[in-house]
Amino acid sequence: MTVTRLPLLFLLLTLSQSLLAETRYVTDQFEITLRSGASTSNSILKMLKSGQPVTVIEDDIASKYTLVQTPDGKQGYVLTRYLDRQPSARERLAALQKKTEKLQKTIGELRKELSQSRNSLQSDSQTISQLKRELKATQDELDSLKEATRDTVQVIEQNRTLQQRITRLESEKQVLEEENRNYKDSTAMDWFVRGAGVSLLAFFIGILVTRIRWRKRDSWGDFR
Repeated sequence: MTVTRLPLLFLLLTLSQSLLAETRYVTDQFEITLRSGASTSNSILKMLKSGQPVTVIEDDIASKYTLVQTPDGKQGYVLTRYLDRQPSARERLAALQKKTEKLQKTIGELRKELSQSRNSLQSDSQTISQLKRELKATQDELDSLKEATRDTVQVIEQNRTLQQRITRLESEKQVLEEENRNYKDSTAMDWFVRGAGVSLLAFFIGILVTRIRWRKRDSWGDFR
């Protein structure tokens, strides 16, 4: 029966130690003693400085001592009243000072970034203003070009219209020239036919006159 209870007692002891295993800090004194037992008659194992963290293993309410373990693994007893649940005021002050310095450094960097951002913003504003001026100048130049090219477009349109009229007149000229050539050829043929007819008529008239003359001569010979 006793053998069966030993593992259970060991387990309960282990669980109690686990539940009590919390971190506490040496109170705000210069140094305190870490002893081998829960009384001043026990030997001093080590001197613990103010603010040093230790792990609580067991509280001995009767002796007002607490069994602790240092970061280097050494175990011993210290007076419970010398342990606080938070770091000493000096340690907290040092931590606060360190945090304050870090915050001040961060604030300085933020101010520097803010100053750079303001300078960049001012530079960007100047660049934007310059771009706006250039854009307006370009727009004015574009409007001038539009006004100047408006007359050019009208001239081009007029030239196109004149070119179309010239092309149409040239076509009409070619048609008239063709008709004129045809008319000249037809007139020449008419004159040729007429000339040939007149020549043929003159030829026949000549023959007729000649015959008439011969007949008259023959008639006159008979009268003789």
